[in-house]
Amino acid sequence: MFILLNMPIWVWIFLILAGSLFVLKMTYVLCTAAALPATQGALYVSTTRTRIAAFIEAVPMKKGQLLVDLGCGDGRVLRQAWKNYSVRAIGFEVNLLAYLKAQLLSIGLKHVEIRRKSFWSQNLAGADVVFCYLYPDVMRKLSTKLKAELKPGTLVVSCNFSVPEFKPLRVLRPDGSLHSDPLYIYRT
Repeated sequence: MFILLNMPIWVWIFLILAGSLFVLKMTYVLCTAAALPATQGALYVSTTRTRIAAFIEAVPMKKGQLLVDLGCGDGRVLRQAWKNYSVRAIGFEVNLLAYLKAQLLSIGLKHVEIRRKSFWSQNLAGADVVFCYLYPDVMRKLSTKLKAELKPGTLVVSCNFSVPEFKPLRVLRPDGSLHSDPLYIYRT
């Protein structure tokens, strides 16, 4: 006990910082592991600002339209669409850490709603625009859900992975995106 009390302050600061980083990393790992059954292997990865800007520019929305983000992560797509177009924005996120981050970053934005629910159990019929950045293994099932629930004319935007049985209106490859990853834009 005497040794601990006589350690220099920099050692204490280092131990506190290292311990805090460890706790944060373990929280991330546990939240990701808890969400794996629902996400079917997809991890929480933030959509880059370049891709969001390309989406916002390519898909103009009208005030009051409903944008739904399937697996919204930290909600950055929802917030940017709300800021640019004053849309109603709803995101679904099952990863607790991503959900809490999205809630925190969306404080004060009354038309941005983050729900800690699986979008699979939700009816998407009211959406005017659907945005997703999902794992390729779920895209066939998503295609079936979207065809069954979306009204004609709904726009669907998918990052990286195409939606089977949908024919894209456009395929964007935003400058600066890693490996020229595509954004697929569809209309139901």
